[in-house]
Amino acid sequence: MAAAPAYESAAAVLSPPSDADSLEMFWAPDEDARAKEDYINSHPLTAALRADPDLIEARPHMKIPPSWRKHNLTGGTLIGPGKMAIPPFTWTERTGKSYVQITHVGADLCGHKGIIHGGFLATLLDEGLARCSFPALPHNIGMTAKLEVNYKAPAMADQYLVLRAKTVKVEGRKAWVEGHIETLPAEEGQEPTVLATASALYISPKQASVGRPAALLLRNITWHPSLTRHERSQLRRQRGFTVWFTGLSASGKSTVATALEQHLLHIGLAAYRLDGDNVRFGLNKDLGFSEKDRNENIRRIAEVAKLFADSCTIALTSFISPYRADRQIARDLHASASQAGDDPLPFIEVFVDIPLEEAEKRDPKGLYKKARAGEIKDFTGVSAPYEAPESPEITIRTDQLSVEECVRKIVDYLAEKGLITQTEETR
Repeated sequence: MAAAPAYESAAAVLSPPSDADSLEMFWAPDEDARAKEDYINSHPLTAALRADPDLIEARPHMKIPPSWRKHNLTGGTLIGPGKMAIPPFTWTERTGKSYVQITHVGADLCGHKGIIHGGFLATLLDEGLARCSFPALPHNIGMTAKLEVNYKAPAMADQYLVLRAKTVKVEGRKAWVEGHIETLPAEEGQEPTVLATASALYISPKQASVGRPAALLLRNITWHPSLTRHERSQLRRQRGFTVWFTGLSASGKSTVATALEQHLLHIGLAAYRLDGDNVRFGLNKDLGFSEKDRNENIRRIAEVAKLFADSCTIALTSFISPYRADRQIARDLHASASQAGDDPLPFIEVFVDIPLEEAEKRDPKGLYKKARAGEIKDFTGVSAPYEAPESPEITIRTDQLSVEECVRKIVDYLAEKGLITQTEETR
């Protein structure tokens, strides 16, 4: 199913690979990477570290869930040809007293040509010293509180580096660690060159104490952080879409939309109505009624309606929305909201058609009268244009049909298109 990668990530966090498993999880993608892998595996230092019974060998970056690695600096971004061609090899003392790491650094990690960037070395030191402290800290995790780095010699590109660290002091949730980066001797008996030294303080966060019990509770929960719309629709047992009412002021948009919302809720469907009362006094309270502000008003409403529809809620919008271009933008937003395996979000334009003179007769708020008197500028139908839809999905004449008949016409259309299901009881 589509949510499987996310679920696998959750499983990898709750039940990460063992240290031994991590050693088998990397496969060199090319000859260059294989050569570097073989060089480290055959080096005398590696043999000596593997012979020490107090050290645990691992490749911790391989424990990061694959779908998360591209978002991880040292486990993804900095791994690859020209950078760290292979994930580092690490050895950690069981009690957290010492740590050793071997890695290769490529030419793409340089600041000055041929010289590895000091910031990269600082990153290696910060992470390496932290990993050294983890076994000594409560809950095996710590956050960097302080890091001091001193550079001793240039680190040249395309060479193997060794990071060594030791925990010098532990007090409760705090651990002090010292370490350095040195070259990996190419020949037996050759002395390494120290390139940078560092000291750091790591603190285990208080909230870490709740992490493990919470993780254990999650074992019995199916985690779907990235549900597809189809999956969400199945879980909510309904489809999401937008019904966009447009028409002159006093045409009956809000009246019909309110009645439709009540009907949909009555038959067990989640629906929500957006209109001037709950948008103009909140989300869009900073907008006026100029053409520019009207455009922005409709754009924001369209974005909100799209989110409701994507959540498998039926969004009902009742705004004059006088310009065809703005309504087309709203339609296009829904059309472009498709996901892998999902159809675009349905957008149903309902033209509440009524003669201007009929709207003026109704005029429940006295707005037309004020507009004719020049008290309201840019009023649609009087001093600002209304561009009627050219091909709406539904047209209703509220001067010829009752509210109930208008709702029935819309509901029948939605059922015909398979957007809702009707029974005799809900008709």
